[in-house]
Amino acid sequence: MYRLSLVFHMMLWGILSCMGQPEPSVPILQQKLLKANTDTLKINILLQLAHAYVDRNGEKTADLDSGQLYVERASRINAHVKDPRLEARCLYYYSKVYREKGMPEDGKAAILKARTILQSADLPGDLGDVLMEYGNYFSIDEEPPLKERIHLYEQATALYHSAGDKKNEAYALKMTGDCYHCWGKFREAVVLLNKSLVLYKETGKKDLQGVYDLLGIIATSSGDYSLGMTYGLMAVKTAEEQHDSSLQLCTIYNRLGITYYQLGDYKEAMESLRAALKIANRYKDTVSFLVVSTNIVGTYLQTGQPEAALALLNKIVEIYRRPIFKDRLWISANMVKCYTAMGQYDKAKAFIPQLQSFSRQMSAYNYYQTMIYDALVMYYLANRQYVEASYYCSLQDDVCRNIGLVNVLSHNYLCWFQADSALKNYPAAIKHYQEYKLMNDSLFHVAKAGQIARLQVQFDIDKKDKDIRLQQQNIQLLTRQGQLQQSALNQARLTRNVIIFGAFMLLLLLGLGFNRYLMKQQNNKQLQQKQDEIYKQNLALQELITTQDKLLEEKEWLVKEIHHRVKNNLQIVMSLLNTQAAYLHDADAVRAISESKHRMQAISLIHQKLYQSENMALIDMPTYIRELIAYLKDNFEGIQRIYFDLQIAPVQLDVSQAVPVGLILNEALTNAIKYAFGGNEQGTIIVSLLRTLDGQLILSVSDNGQGFLPGFDVFTQGSMGTRLMETLAEQLEGTISIREDEGVSVIVSFKQQIG
Repeated sequence: MYRLSLVFHMMLWGILSCMGQPEPSVPILQQKLLKANTDTLKINILLQLAHAYVDRNGEKTADLDSGQLYVERASRINAHVKDPRLEARCLYYYSKVYREKGMPEDGKAAILKARTILQSADLPGDLGDVLMEYGNYFSIDEEPPLKERIHLYEQATALYHSAGDKKNEAYALKMTGDCYHCWGKFREAVVLLNKSLVLYKETGKKDLQGVYDLLGIIATSSGDYSLGMTYGLMAVKTAEEQHDSSLQLCTIYNRLGITYYQLGDYKEAMESLRAALKIANRYKDTVSFLVVSTNIVGTYLQTGQPEAALALLNKIVEIYRRPIFKDRLWISANMVKCYTAMGQYDKAKAFIPQLQSFSRQMSAYNYYQTMIYDALVMYYLANRQYVEASYYCSLQDDVCRNIGLVNVLSHNYLCWFQADSALKNYPAAIKHYQEYKLMNDSLFHVAKAGQIARLQVQFDIDKKDKDIRLQQQNIQLLTRQGQLQQSALNQARLTRNVIIFGAFMLLLLLGLGFNRYLMKQQNNKQLQQKQDEIYKQNLALQELITTQDKLLEEKEWLVKEIHHRVKNNLQIVMSLLNTQAAYLHDADAVRAISESKHRMQAISLIHQKLYQSENMALIDMPTYIRELIAYLKDNFEGIQRIYFDLQIAPVQLDVSQAVPVGLILNEALTNAIKYAFGGNEQGTIIVSLLRTLDGQLILSVSDNGQGFLPGFDVFTQGSMGTRLMETLAEQLEGTISIREDEGVSVIVSFKQQIG
């Protein structure tokens, strides 16, 4: 979502580049033109008029035509003056006009001619302006032209520095930083932007909201939402303090909305985006409207409002009747998402060939490929075409890694996990889910959430204080106006009535003062009574809470004691079985007692975990499984040659499910240890517990051992352990399967009980 604002931002900076210092208005410049008495002065004023029209916010074709007329007049006068610097400046504005009119070849010819003129003159500042304008002809969507634009901007920065022009040097640094941002090189971008900020402050520039806004979106793009929110709110605050109502404010609100979106605060995101859209509509700026509307569509889809998203898309298509290639691309991608979210798969399918065609027309690592792949993955997952979904997930992964889209990469891992789970490719599903969790946890955690909430609260407080101060100023102004009007009306009678009026006002003020004193005393008394009552209620409530906490603590200790005694009783029974086994000479009887002891240990471990844990209802399965395997390692000889590969999801089971799961694990592991590997053969036992897309839990114990004897049917010829596992699987209301494929795999599928 955030990347769509980059093109918008780069275009907007071209419009706002000369707004740091207020330019004279058009009428004032026209008056100066009439009074100009030299050709050089006339040319400079004409170029200022051209600048006023060409760089106007939301300029129209008529504005560009007016700007071109002023440039032509300046150029005709300079044909007699023959000043190289003024000729280069005329060519500079010709380039801006042609570029804005969509005539890039004419524009390039003009700006290259200006560069040739200035390269032979000692005018580094003017040459810097020309190189900055020339850089606008190189796209930011592909790496080669973007690198060329950066190269030109860096040359311009050096020229401004040599000219001692800190203001334009800061601007060039900012534009270069923005280009590095588009390239995905966030560290380089931040370094340049901080240098720009220092230079701007040295020049006394106050309207720094554009730099703060850019630093904010870079922080958000890097996953540092706290810093992104800080800079975003600073940009809004600075813009309000500087009374900035230009299109730049549209960018700021759009970027702030993107940060809220990444944080999952879709309500605040929508408010910021609507504020941006309001500004875009006020200036009737089609590009701004299109970019902000795109982000609103994404927010609607994220909040489960595909109908609203589709309605806005149709409105965009109606307004924007002749979209360029990239706009047709994102419109088609969002149409697929809307219809897919609404379950209208046939309508979504109609746009799939278009997206695939768009993809083939672009380079492999073009950012817009991510929009196509995201829509295709969503469609194929919804249609249960998991092979196709997995294929586009792999393409998305390659693009995101290449251009550094962390947020998109995180979401792609989640989609990939869903596709792999549906394809029963559980190892890949586990891998992609772990990568999603790792990346998602690194992007956002609880501490940052609290910090961001505090930033939002502080921003709201500052805004409210500002509104209160403004309201007080309005009240004071209205009061002063009323007093002046009353003074004018009473001026003739003031001398006659001043003594009577003064005495009356004095008595009135004394009466009001005394009355307010009595009311204040009464209010204080009532307030004190209420505070005393509240204090007593708080004391009673605190005593009740203390009593309940004590009873709850006693209950918890009693439950823990019960589990402890159950565990001890099981240990006693196991000791009795060990004693009994010592007196037995029948190998089958000894083996049966040993197996019973292992089963009782599996149950004993569960009760041990219950009385050792703070949560006395749930068993942490990763810890339990590790301890069970550790016990088996201590009780079987030769087990050191077996490697245990654990792939356990963070699952907590109720004790009613943990007991049968533990017994199944005990049986499966015991059989694998005893029968899978003959002699001193080394081997691997893989134990996994996975949560699938539909909420099922998959317990799997697999070995790479020798498997079953030929002709052996495990369910008809199996042991008591096999029948026990079948019974326990039925108790879990699940299914069990025992397969032989390069070893033996025991797989149990069941649904986790909640509550």
